[in-house]
Amino acid sequence: MVAVIASVRELSRDRATRRAVTALGAYRLAEFGPWVAILVYAFRHGGATATGLVSFGILVPTALFAPCAGPLIDRFGATRVLGAAYVSQALVMSAAAAALLGGVWSPLVYSLAALTAMLLTVTHPAHAVASTGLARTTEQLVTLNAVSNWVLSIGLVVAPAVAGVLLAVSSPGFVYAAGAGCLAVAAGLVLPLGRLVPSLSDAEGEGFAAAVRRLHEGGRALVEADAPREVVAVLAATFVMVGALDVIVVLLALGPLRLGGSGVGYLTAAHGAGALAGAVVSMGILGRPRLVPIVLASAAVAGVAYFALALATSVVLAFLVVAIVGVSRSLLEVTGQTLLQRVTSTHLLAQVFAFKESLAMAAWGLGSALVPLFVTLGGLRTALFFAGVVIPMVVFLRLRPLLLVDAATSVATVSIALLRSLPLFRPLPIAALEGVAATATELSVPPGEVVVREGEFGDCYYAVADGEVQVTRQGELIARLARGEGFGEIALLRGGIRTATVSSPTGARLLVVEREPFLVAVTGHGPTHERAVEIATDRLPSAAPVSG
Repeated sequence: MVAVIASVRELSRDRATRRAVTALGAYRLAEFGPWVAILVYAFRHGGATATGLVSFGILVPTALFAPCAGPLIDRFGATRVLGAAYVSQALVMSAAAAALLGGVWSPLVYSLAALTAMLLTVTHPAHAVASTGLARTTEQLVTLNAVSNWVLSIGLVVAPAVAGVLLAVSSPGFVYAAGAGCLAVAAGLVLPLGRLVPSLSDAEGEGFAAAVRRLHEGGRALVEADAPREVVAVLAATFVMVGALDVIVVLLALGPLRLGGSGVGYLTAAHGAGALAGAVVSMGILGRPRLVPIVLASAAVAGVAYFALALATSVVLAFLVVAIVGVSRSLLEVTGQTLLQRVTSTHLLAQVFAFKESLAMAAWGLGSALVPLFVTLGGLRTALFFAGVVIPMVVFLRLRPLLLVDAATSVATVSIALLRSLPLFRPLPIAALEGVAATATELSVPPGEVVVREGEFGDCYYAVADGEVQVTRQGELIARLARGEGFGEIALLRGGIRTATVSSPTGARLLVVEREPFLVAVTGHGPTHERAVEIATDRLPSAAPVSG
């Protein structure tokens, strides 16, 4: 736990990470507050059946749109797409708020709510891909996943609670207006990050036809890739449960529990409180090499909680059960995301997360739509049994493949993201870049230590993952290098002799690439070789000293 706290502190020092995580929190408020509001609006206009159908009707187009995030992220880069998504979400949610406040035709309200939900699906895959570039190490990536889930879980508590208060004193339109304001804040935080996480080099400049082809290839690859497919199946089952819970909460609050419209918000907030507790727990367990046992336990606990509520429905038990389900949901989501990042190749990462979001939305809608059916067939108790059996059934049926996923070799996601951010490796195809990253090792440099010395033989290339190094030649300071910069290519390309001394006065963390994999990758790809020669030429001894 001490190591986790230290990792969180490291993340908190990075301005870009603070902006991205804070924006995610503002987004979460806009995601779940209005969702509660639109379900209450639907119930008031048509009861339980309308609630389930509206949820399903909003989430189906959302599921169909979600995969489009993959080609966008590949082409424009995760942070640019994230900023643009927040801006467009704020605008459309403002229009939905105006429609609700103006009392316009209900189908128009539902259409704007669906368009808002469609745009919201871009956020999760873009943030997941951006996280691989924001983290300095694999351990930090795991911690960032947990922190992001913690922030999302806080939002899952605060957003429904605030929505409940607003619904008690006003109307769904005010909830949507508040959500639009949160999204405007998120946009302001993320837009300055620009191209912090770059696009894939082979996706730049693609037209519409190429984007569609990439979308098709990504979907096919997900179906054919065993490891990501198994993880996505569990996440989809999780969202069937989430969709079922949305409608069940409305039915409980406005039905047997007699809590009213605000009770929907309070029950959903209790679910968020459980999710927050799950996020706190995940901070201490995600450093483990095996995550499937956590998935298995979370699925079983969720199932038992639902069964208990089906057997004895009461206000106290309802709040307890939705909180326990929140714990399970949180653990399932964060372990699933971490597993996906571990086993998914970089060139498929955006596509896999986009399709995961699509399947999650479809599963969410399916869960919402099935609850009214089960209520009609056997009452609320039958619907609760259905919600409780979904995840345990999927996990137990796919347990053996999931265990194989858990034992699979991890993709060097963080190392690949770091190398991609370096100008030298930007033109390199992802497959070759993955090969370089797989052989790279991490080096922690204590304060004051010399990494390479002028005149000595050089057999490695170094990328700065964290901290700062200074470059001197004949005692003169000529450069300072920070994250996203590298050194050592001159010795590897021009005879093996170091032309400068590099040290770190304050300490640094470096990614080390050995001579052979570096030369195979760089000299074997024309554009990368040309770029390496340009960088080496610019850095030759003619460079002027740096003042200060």
